Amino acid sequence: MAFVALDTNQNATRMIPCMLSQSIIAIGRYYTRNRSNPKILKPDEAQALSAAGIRIWPVYQIRHRLRADFSAVKGKSEAEDALDYARHVIGQPVGSAIYFSADFDASDADVNIAIRPHFEAINAAFAAAGRPYRIGVYSSGAVCKTLLDAGLVQLTWLSQSSGFRGTAEFKASGRWNILQALPVRRFCNFDDDVDPDRFNVDLPDFGGFLLGQAAKPQPVADAAAPVIAVAAGAVAAQPDFPAAPPFPGQPLHRGQFGSDAVRVVQARLKELGFGQLVTDGDFGEGTQNAVFHFQARNSTPGGKPLHITGEVDASTWAALFGPGAVFDAAAFDRNRPMRDLVIDIAASQIGVVEQPRGTNRGPEVDVYIRTAGLDPATDSFPWCVCFLYWVFNQAARVKGIENPLPKTAGVIALWTMARRTDAQIVHKSEVSAQTVKPGMIFALDLGGGKGHAGLVIDVVGDHVVTIEGNTNPGGSSDGFGVFRRDSRPLSNSVLLGYLDFCEP
Repeated sequence: MAFVALDTNQNATRMIPCMLSQSIIAIGRYYTRNRSNPKILKPDEAQALSAAGIRIWPVYQIRHRLRADFSAVKGKSEAEDALDYARHVIGQPVGSAIYFSADFDASDADVNIAIRPHFEAINAAFAAAGRPYRIGVYSSGAVCKTLLDAGLVQLTWLSQSSGFRGTAEFKASGRWNILQALPVRRFCNFDDDVDPDRFNVDLPDFGGFLLGQAAKPQPVADAAAPVIAVAAGAVAAQPDFPAAPPFPGQPLHRGQFGSDAVRVVQARLKELGFGQLVTDGDFGEGTQNAVFHFQARNSTPGGKPLHITGEVDASTWAALFGPGAVFDAAAFDRNRPMRDLVIDIAASQIGVVEQPRGTNRGPEVDVYIRTAGLDPATDSFPWCVCFLYWVFNQAARVKGIENPLPKTAGVIALWTMARRTDAQIVHKSEVSAQTVKPGMIFALDLGGGKGHAGLVIDVVGDHVVTIEGNTNPGGSSDGFGVFRRDSRPLSNSVLLGYLDFCEP
């Protein structure tokens, strides 16, 4: 599996041989006003990429993460600067495209007051110059749709931030030209993460160019391939896993016939190598012996030995399929405070692990990721925030209320989006044993857009007790399961702070 395009803020010249070996056909690079900015595409890099046959699509960005970054005056100035750089510095072929960024989850007010006038001014500047290039936008689904419907852009590049307004709907509409995925590490010796990108097979002209060649619609190689890929040194993509089958509520035992639950157990035991069973739903001697064998060699998700009974009770079911398979929302009291519910539900998931480890996949992990709005089959998603979103979602369902967490899979996005909710925010400078309490979420900024988050379940002196997903017993921010940690310090150099989405 391989992605065929990527975008990066790094000079890609020295990575060209590796990119060619990985079948990369196009790259997104930056234009910006500051000509000394290291992220900007330079003429020698453009020449080298073009000589290698790697098409370039440029995006113009000067912050563009707040409403204040947009106006008619700024749009005109930026369009004129982009045109000057494309024509007189790079030599970008006429008919190709320049994308302009709106890299935040813009509200309707942001769009109407600032972003739309900004792009109207860009259009006017391009028209005054004879429209040498087409105009694209990199943004959320809501912004892409609005500008495309208004005829202010011809091309759209959908941001990786799947929780942004309108993004799921715009992706489903098939009107995007480029679809960005979450970053991958260690690709072709780039110094920092790169973002894989996918082209729309139905809209193959994404506006890319090769220097010295007339712009023309580009064919999409392997466009139907999944977004994420096996990169040099990266974790290999894994096959799909089925959703965790729910525990039937009563132990399965010898003498049951024609049972769908027994068929599921037989198939799982066979898959795990505990006998060549016929998946007929009949719990006979062969199935019982396979259960005996499994129980003798395995433990509960919490690490305790299974009772060797030959029956498939809830503990054995959880060992076969994961703790999430025996989660029952009806077991939780809706009258308990939200703060207590989220802790209880998170605790019920301790012991969930990736299958296989190191893949960001598995029956329960896939459920967490899907609940947060992502498709685990399309990428290798860090899932600590997905776990938290699932926990709060289950608690909200028990309480009969809306999930108070913003729908996102990103730590930094969660921290940023929390400002637009009713969440109490305890910033790093405010952290103490008095301001932090159980039910809060801690957020760490690990740099490069990465982070880690978990749920506080107790405060003990100068440290917190937590339950975290995508960690391990040693405390990794990129681990393999859901674990309780007893010694995380209240504060450290990478702490953003704490978020409280529970009622007072």
